[in-house]
Amino acid sequence: MTRRSALLSPVRGAVALLFFLGSPGFAHDLWILPGKYRLRSDEVTRVFVNNGDVFPESLTLLGEHRLSEVLSISSAGELAISEFRVDGKSLTFDFQSAAPGSHVIALGTRPRTVRMKGGDFEHFLAEEGLTAIAAIRKELGQTSEPAVERYAKWAKAIIDVGDEPGSDRVWGEPAGQRMEFVPLDHPNRVRPGESWRLRVLFDGEPLAGVSVTGARASGTAKEISTTTDERGEAAVTVTAPGRWYVRAIHMVRLEGDPEVSWESYWATLSFEVQSTAGSGY
Repeated sequence: MTRRSALLSPVRGAVALLFFLGSPGFAHDLWILPGKYRLRSDEVTRVFVNNGDVFPESLTLLGEHRLSEVLSISSAGELAISEFRVDGKSLTFDFQSAAPGSHVIALGTRPRTVRMKGGDFEHFLAEEGLTAIAAIRKELGQTSEPAVERYAKWAKAIIDVGDEPGSDRVWGEPAGQRMEFVPLDHPNRVRPGESWRLRVLFDGEPLAGVSVTGARASGTAKEISTTTDERGEAAVTVTAPGRWYVRAIHMVRLEGDPEVSWESYWATLSFEVQSTAGSGY
């Protein structure tokens, strides 16, 4: 199976149905967090898969059974990652490579389905800026009605190996995820105060008008807040060194499905801004 078909194809088999009577616990962000984003050749770093509300802390453990695929993508090709261990509330694995350049770590989850009370769903839509979906529900007279939603999440991080990280531009190529961030500038090479450009893709095509938010570790929530233009692109300013992430959610109405009314797609990208462009080992 090719990278694109592996990451884009629907997951076969059972899809879990969850019932949320309170706030939507599914609304956690999923992040890939390398111990180090820049490595020497053959240096090992531990990579954490965290699931939570406040970056980068993990609130709940993402079980290995939830993963559809985890890949390391570089100019040398693709490598499936299949050996994991649990560390508290994080799923982890080790990364090591002698191949110089950028390595994109790409992860996808199997879809799950949630049922939410009308008020909880409306609150979720308002928090996430999904005003178009709220407007559709209002037009259909469904504002107070429960909602059944299927969702899946995709996460990426970029690890650079060697003295000339990023020169191969693998970091700026699509990984074939259903929804993903594709950097237009290498995020690990951006200096504090500089503008960083990105593109959001859905099914391989630019996604216009989607809200992009993010923050740095221990920073202000939604320190990054913008919307993609007609090319699916946006520019954000990173104000300080440290670990950062961006996130986006896209939701569509499903017509003709007797069990699920809405489907949402979540994407994140984590990166590290150095105090100077040449630092980081």
